[in-house]
Amino acid sequence: MQSYSILFLDIDGTILDSGNKVSAPLKRFLGKLNEEGIPVVLNSSRSPGGMLEIRKETGMQDPYISYGGSLILDGSNGILFETGIPSDRAVELFHFISGLDADISVSFYVYDVWMTDCIAHPMIVREAEITGCSPVECELDKLPAPVDCVHKILCIGEHEQLEKIAERKANDFPDMDFAFSKDDYLEIVSSEVSKGDAVRKVCGHYDIPLKEAVACGDGMVDLSMLKEVGLGIAMGNSPDALKLAADQVTLSNEEDGLYVALKELSFKKGDSVRQVQQGRQAQ
Repeated sequence: MQSYSILFLDIDGTILDSGNKVSAPLKRFLGKLNEEGIPVVLNSSRSPGGMLEIRKETGMQDPYISYGGSLILDGSNGILFETGIPSDRAVELFHFISGLDADISVSFYVYDVWMTDCIAHPMIVREAEITGCSPVECELDKLPAPVDCVHKILCIGEHEQLEKIAERKANDFPDMDFAFSKDDYLEIVSSEVSKGDAVRKVCGHYDIPLKEAVACGDGMVDLSMLKEVGLGIAMGNSPDALKLAADQVTLSNEEDGLYVALKELSFKKGDSVRQVQQGRQAQ
């Protein structure tokens, strides 16, 4: 039976159910992997702060991937890797969106700071409730001087209107990548990063072959991650395109599909992981 040495997990729609909770069986299983020294790496479009509670609940101490790969932090919140959209380009995109006749909420994320032009917007209030993070209200076309890049841009609105933004990539924004994490959520990051690229970087950090990695996700933004690893698992609540691309499809997040899939797998800590963790403990 194939043994795996590292696990990459999306959060929303994967670890969490519709009530934004981690099931008790899954929490115990992830805690057991942590105790055994198997790296459990969150790979999400969320901010670092938006992952804090889940990391505490499950005892995770390994690197984690934020903003779809734009910011990779180690277990002590030190930066392993980062890249972003230059500020002037982010403002240019904001101006384009502002010119559309549509109700689209725009947010800029820089490290652990969430900036938006209206914190009272219902879409922003909902996102704050989901992530447990608080936004800062500011004029997005007048970013403060220290901000030279934006790690992620989030647009929330009707899917048809968001598609109009994504359609402009080829001609006007080829330096950015657009992906839907939900029908009404359009995530925008630098074209230099992806969840799959982040998986390669973290596996390189541990010197783990990609074939020994497992990844689980539920959105098209997870596609590159699932294709990069030895075993890519799509949740039952995933779109059909992701299910077709995955090696395996499990039950939905409402049916504890992540736990159902993972409990059938074999995990074993590799020597390279042991050396990295011993080095971390010695510091």
